[in-house]
Amino acid sequence: MRNWLIIINVVLISSTRLIAADCYLQNDSIQPKDTNQNYLLALPILFYGEETNWGVGVSSGYYFTKEGKGKASNIQGTLIYTQKKQASLTVLPKFYTEDRDFFYSGHLKVDYYPDKFFGIGRNTPDSLEENYLSNDISLLVQRQRVLFDVMMIGFQAQWSYYKTSDFQEDGLLIGKTIKGTDTFFSSGLGFLMSWDTRDNFFYPSDGEFYKLSLMINSKIFGSHLEFNRVTLDLRNYYPIHGKHLLSLQVFGDYAWGQVPFQFLPSMGGNDMLRGYYKGRYRDNVLFATQLEYRFPIYKWLKGSMFGSAGDVAREIDELQLRKFKTSYGLGLRARVNPANIHLRFDVGLTPDNKPAFYFTANEAF
Repeated sequence: MRNWLIIINVVLISSTRLIAADCYLQNDSIQPKDTNQNYLLALPILFYGEETNWGVGVSSGYYFTKEGKGKASNIQGTLIYTQKKQASLTVLPKFYTEDRDFFYSGHLKVDYYPDKFFGIGRNTPDSLEENYLSNDISLLVQRQRVLFDVMMIGFQAQWSYYKTSDFQEDGLLIGKTIKGTDTFFSSGLGFLMSWDTRDNFFYPSDGEFYKLSLMINSKIFGSHLEFNRVTLDLRNYYPIHGKHLLSLQVFGDYAWGQVPFQFLPSMGGNDMLRGYYKGRYRDNVLFATQLEYRFPIYKWLKGSMFGSAGDVAREIDELQLRKFKTSYGLGLRARVNPANIHLRFDVGLTPDNKPAFYFTANEAF
């Protein structure tokens, strides 16, 4: 409980300062509202999570609101260091060309990350938990042609390097029978298609977002391992009344071939089945769904209630509804600029585990 109160204080203090700055910018007596103005958001962050313990860092973003507040080009970045000696750099660009005919996105991720592995499969017990160290770098480039302003289709390329070490003597990874324990380089090309009628990238209140992604990693492209992955992400946003909103996501993920454990579909973390450790369950197939109710509290402050269910399996036909894992929770949202960026604080719970806390500048979906 003490940790929970500390985090709430951090969120509220940071949010209050940012909201005050935002109000200053929008005060008509100081500066007229200008939809052509770009916005820079940068703030120190203090967070706590089951995967990290306490951590500190910097989260920043530059938003090109002159392109339209709803779907503005932006570049976001996060640099963190945690009590578990984890260091991570993430850069997430999203750019429209000047004529909005093409959309570019992707990521750059660099990690030095002591992590946990729980085995592969839906029934792995907590006793299998083991520690390992991951040094990895990943670059993803996506280029899509914009059609009719709502549909996009294009290609993607991804290059990743993984080096794992510091295996436990009595663990599953030290035997190196699981793909991904040896140092490897993956290189993939793929197809990407999306449909997007959301009214806002960052905090949608209406519309839908559908995305189909296929990535093929082959020795033809220089990859050490040959494996493929297809992902289907369906999101709908339903305004109820005023600023009350229901959000629904259905998510499917399937990988086959010589799949390293780092690329296996997995559940947990701050996006999918909040409350479970990220990667607590992983296998060739993942199916999950989540529903979230978002509601206004006071001006820039909003609340949320969410629930989710999902499971992993070796094959698609092995998924069984009665074996689905579930999680639920509550959250706060604090709007920090006219581009509709919100700080997110969530508390996720599962039937068996203690609460998990999440503090980010992005929505789960």
